[in-house]
Amino acid sequence: MSVSVSEGAEVPEPNSNTKQKNFSVAPDGIIENIRMLLDKYENPSESLAAYLSEVEASLEEENKRKLSEVDRQEVKCIIERHPFFKNPNNYYIRLITVMKYLKKKGIDISLPDMDILVDEIILSIDGVKKRGYGQYSRVK
Repeated sequence: MSVSVSEGAEVPEPNSNTKQKNFSVAPDGIIENIRMLLDKYENPSESLAAYLSEVEASLEEENKRKLSEVDRQEVKCIIERHPFFKNPNNYYIRLITVMKYLKKKGIDISLPDMDILVDEIILSIDGVKKRGYGQYSRVK
C-alpha cells in the first residue's frame, strides 16, 4: 500500500514491501512529502527511509539518462580541435584542462560522471595514451 501525495509521487506506508517505482521528482514535492510523513506517523523512520530510497533511485536514473544523451561524437570533435591534440608535444595534457576547454566551448560538464565519459572519449582518439591518473599524451 502507498499513500498518494503531491506531484504524482507515492509515499510508501510503513511495513509495506513495494518494489522501486520510477517517478518524476520535483524538489518542492520531496519536501512536502517528507513533511507529510513526519506529520502523519509518530515514528516515520521506515516510511521515510523507503521514500528516500525511491527518490535516490529516481535521481540516479535521471542522471544516467542525461549522461546517455550526451553526443559523444560532438564532444570528440571538440576535443580534437584543442591545440594540444592538433599539435602534440612531449608534455602531457591533463583531464582538467580538457574539461575546462569543453566548458569554454559550451558543453555541460556539471553532469555527474562527465569526467569518466570524457576520459573514455579521450582514450578513443587515435594515438592517445594514458600516462597517469588524468594525464594523457598523444604520439605524433
